[in-house]
Amino acid sequence: MNTEEIDKLLKPLTVRDLRGQCRARGLNIAGGLDSLRDKIKEHMIESRDFTLHTENGETLPGGIAIAGVSTSDVVSGNCQNNYVRPSGQNVGNFITDRPSSRVLAAPGGASQIVFGDAPPPTNNNNNYARPGGQNVGNFLTDKNSSRVLAPPGGRSQITFG
Repeated sequence: MNTEEIDKLLKPLTVRDLRGQCRARGLNIAGGLDSLRDKIKEHMIESRDFTLHTENGETLPGGIAIAGVSTSDVVSGNCQNNYVRPSGQNVGNFITDRPSSRVLAAPGGASQIVFGDAPPPTNNNNNYARPGGQNVGNFLTDKNSSRVLAPPGGRSQITFG
């Protein structure tokens, strides 16, 4: 394998993936994208080991399959999408009929228009307006409900005399 083929192999890898390759090969993980690629390329040439490894040292399968991207683009390093990493968080996800979020109101908000004699909906989501809530019967008095430890702005450290 020549240096151009190694460059094509390493080009689609992210910094995170390259650091994993360095760990698997016992190399220093410090540096940016280009320096990590150079370290791995140099190690591949010296050791004659041109396979990609997991951080545990196991050999990864030969090809990387990415949905929506042709194999030739992946091999040539033209894959610019950061979300297609083979070990990303979205691997194995699929779309189902069940929504992932609950719809609380129609787009534009809930309608309050009523046609006919039907009473308007009494959907009160205000917890403080419940007739049987914890605040029923409370009233304001002159006694503070919490102790004041310092005046607003804090205590003054200035003393006279």
